[in-house]
Amino acid sequence: MSGLTLKFTSLLIRTVAKPISNSIKAQAKEHEHFRRNCIRFAQMMHHADLKMRMNLLGEKKIKIRPLNDNKAIEKGANFLSEMFVFSVAGSLIFYESYRSRKKTNLEKSNVQDDITFLQDEIVALQQELEDVKSKLANKPADASGK
Repeated sequence: MSGLTLKFTSLLIRTVAKPISNSIKAQAKEHEHFRRNCIRFAQMMHHADLKMRMNLLGEKKIKIRPLNDNKAIEKGANFLSEMFVFSVAGSLIFYESYRSRKKTNLEKSNVQDDITFLQDEIVALQQELEDVKSKLANKPADASGK
């Protein structure tokens, strides 16, 4: 697959991932099990976020009120849908990196094979040259000089 084709495919996949992301948001509002998971996840994120902010501001003991269910569903669904888009984009980046590394390794291997072949040719030609030299050195000199 050429680089240009890979870029277009990557763009297409990212474009398709956005409607899937919106579908995840809609599913979070419609299905009870998914809704509960979104609420639980959003509450954990909210708790960690507020705790981290308050620690940065120097507040140690604070009471964190939970989000209401509608906000929690919205935040959880947004996070999950964004995480989906991010994971698709990240996967594409890893694939491109893997493909590039594989292509580079193949080129290095081909160059190494060419170098090995040429070195073997040089050794064979040197041996042939030595054989010709030894034959010329061992050839009896012509008595007439012709």
